[in-house]
Amino acid sequence: MIGLVVVSHSAKLAEGVRELAQQMTQHSVPIAAAGGIDDPENPIGTDPMQVMAAIESVYSDDGVVVLMDLGSAIMSAEMAMEFLTPEQQQHIHLCEAPLVEGALAAAVQINAGGDIALIMSEARHALAPKQKQLAHAIDTPAEPAVTSSSNTVGGETLTVTIPNKLGLHARPAARLVSLAGQFNATLTLKHGTETVNARSITQVNTLGARHGDELTFIATGADATAALKAVQALVDNNFGDRDDSPNGTTPTAERPTIAGDLPDNVIVGIPASNGIAIGTARHLQAQTPEIETRTVENTDSESKRLSTAVIAGVDDLKHVIANTKRKVGADEAGIFEAHQLILQDPDLTDAAHNTIHHNKHNAEAAWWSAVEAMAARYRNINDAYMQARADDVLDVGRRVLRHLAPEQVASLSFDEPCILLAKDLSPSDTAQLDPENVLGIVTAEGGATGHSAIIARGLGIPAIVGAGTGLQLINSGTEIAVDGQKGFVWQAPSAVQLTQLQSEQSAWQQQQQELRESSRKPAITRDGKNIEIAANIGTPKQVSGLLDAGAEGIGLFRTELLFMDRAQAPTEDEQYDAYTQAAQALNGGPVIIRTLDVGGDKPISYITFDHEENPFLGHRGIRYWLENTDLAKTQLRAVCRASAKHNIKLMFPMVGTLDEVQQARALLAEVQSALKSENIAYDTDMEVGIMIEVPAAVMNATQLAQHVDFFSVGTNDLTQYVMAADRGNPKVKALVSPFQPAVLHALRQITAAAKDAGIWTGMCGEMAGNPLATDLLVGLGFDELSMNAPAIAEVKAKIRTIDSVKARGIAAHALTLDSADAVTAYLKGSNDDER
Repeated sequence: MIGLVVVSHSAKLAEGVRELAQQMTQHSVPIAAAGGIDDPENPIGTDPMQVMAAIESVYSDDGVVVLMDLGSAIMSAEMAMEFLTPEQQQHIHLCEAPLVEGALAAAVQINAGGDIALIMSEARHALAPKQKQLAHAIDTPAEPAVTSSSNTVGGETLTVTIPNKLGLHARPAARLVSLAGQFNATLTLKHGTETVNARSITQVNTLGARHGDELTFIATGADATAALKAVQALVDNNFGDRDDSPNGTTPTAERPTIAGDLPDNVIVGIPASNGIAIGTARHLQAQTPEIETRTVENTDSESKRLSTAVIAGVDDLKHVIANTKRKVGADEAGIFEAHQLILQDPDLTDAAHNTIHHNKHNAEAAWWSAVEAMAARYRNINDAYMQARADDVLDVGRRVLRHLAPEQVASLSFDEPCILLAKDLSPSDTAQLDPENVLGIVTAEGGATGHSAIIARGLGIPAIVGAGTGLQLINSGTEIAVDGQKGFVWQAPSAVQLTQLQSEQSAWQQQQQELRESSRKPAITRDGKNIEIAANIGTPKQVSGLLDAGAEGIGLFRTELLFMDRAQAPTEDEQYDAYTQAAQALNGGPVIIRTLDVGGDKPISYITFDHEENPFLGHRGIRYWLENTDLAKTQLRAVCRASAKHNIKLMFPMVGTLDEVQQARALLAEVQSALKSENIAYDTDMEVGIMIEVPAAVMNATQLAQHVDFFSVGTNDLTQYVMAADRGNPKVKALVSPFQPAVLHALRQITAAAKDAGIWTGMCGEMAGNPLATDLLVGLGFDELSMNAPAIAEVKAKIRTIDSVKARGIAAHALTLDSADAVTAYLKGSNDDER
């Protein structure tokens, strides 16, 4: 890691800056202080040997940044360089940035993984927030956070036009910032006359870049070319946005135009989420705490309080992201990934810490001041969508305040179904709502492009926003009706109005029911081949709604989620209950339970893993499971017990050798024998399969097929292992495509081996849910496809259009092509021909 050295005439000042920077980064950055001289009578001064020792204490070939206060400190740093070896000197960088602010900015960037160029740039411009805040009191205008001149010289450029309809809003901005942080390159972004740091979520967000605007990216550094290629790929992918609106609602920024007079009991708002809801009103009062500004003496302690609260807020968001993915979807969860980046943005946290130390304000007041200032920046953007992002900043701010000043938060759980009325709802609050009890939402403020509205659409809750102060006149308990498509709220509807609304509600519900029924029809090709369509889950709670979505079973139960976020492994009974609960909800549909798959990117807090240079190729999956027989036997007992009355199948992950299958089956036989001796029932004919996700399993497929009842292909891991390309590394993104010819040939080898052995083959990787791949997979001979629930309806509809003979021809031709791009282009052409 890059090191940081603080050089000052004062030992106390140097140590104080070091301590402040370490608190900002939770002591994760190597920082050394070199201050004063060894003379009790005259301690003020600098010592080159002390500077050299400080450099050596944090030295690595990654580099060391040295900051100095003034005068002889610079000379001492230069002299210290002379005592180092020529090789070391190449990695030492003297920086002319302001000592305190520069050290904080540099430390934060080091902790974020920034390269030397970015660290030096951020340190040099660390005074910009102060200059901007105090611009009224000084004659010198504030500098921008990043200037174009220092980054464009010798840099590579890429000019693009924003393709997605909502522009560079929070989620695409978050994707861009995350992408920028993965390269050893300085990446800046120019929009009009403004140039910003592409690693700062706030700076990127507040550009106000819209659909059709031109952006220029400037990259310098070792990975400049790769970074720009990755940016181009992100742009080509619409910045990861879907331009269609969930739930059939197209967001508008204004109230609808009304033809004719409306009844007196109707309030008009902005349509936000389609559907009609009728129920009793329930007011939710916003509870932002009253924040008192106090003077504090121990600013270090107060700054640490804030850092701890921010870390707690980030941890909160990780759980919110996981829950939102489960309840709503990955796109909506991206909202909270953007929240996480806002919370970690140095523009926000540095401003709060600076207020603590310079104004001696308490953490709550300093934090909320910084939050409101950032929210104001969004409100000043001349774009309705970006103005709505101020709500996201305030939501993030309140999350941290809850840890700084614990408060009584209004409950979002309701005993009886209701229509929720509120001044506004934060995205975090909306994500917690249960559609069973919250029939509709009406807010006085907000817009249809707000993230709360997006989440409401994902949850399928009818919603109206921006309805104004008239909501205050509706008493809790009053019967009201909401039309999320028209934007109308009826207060105490008359009998005639209620009859009309109920009729419209029934028609809408009938339409939704027809859509659900269509998705529940089997996926049968035109020539009669049935493809079983299943869903992937991690917990029993995710089973709710799967049948309505069209799932015919569970093709992958990732049991590791049952083991996470707890202090110890789940007991046999706890696992039995989980497996039984999932199976009961499926009404006899098959449930494929994958044994515990941990290691690599799936750590568990109470399981100690030895350090491995490459854990993805290490002690994980079935390798770990077989060596921990107590844990394995407990899980097998729970699975077997659940199989007694339910359609349960068992699957082992990460299998590469026949020996692993034989060991696993021997362990299963031992457990079944013990259950038999205890007179505990289990399914003696329970199917046992393996995941095919490593090249060895592909090569051994013919042999392995003789010892199992089915194969299930995990294309995510199989692709990265076949191509020797980390699927999380953007530099090799093009290689990590399931349409790579090598991967297709592996799939063909797997299905052929299964067919010869008389067993069936499924797929539970992301490729299964990609409609572009459906013809290909049917043609290759897959019998089952398991995917995330939102993809089911489209894949089923696609299968019903396929002729399996023609699909085999498509697969055969795809296997002759020489690149992933060629395969993709061919499949797109085939789909167009079908349409």
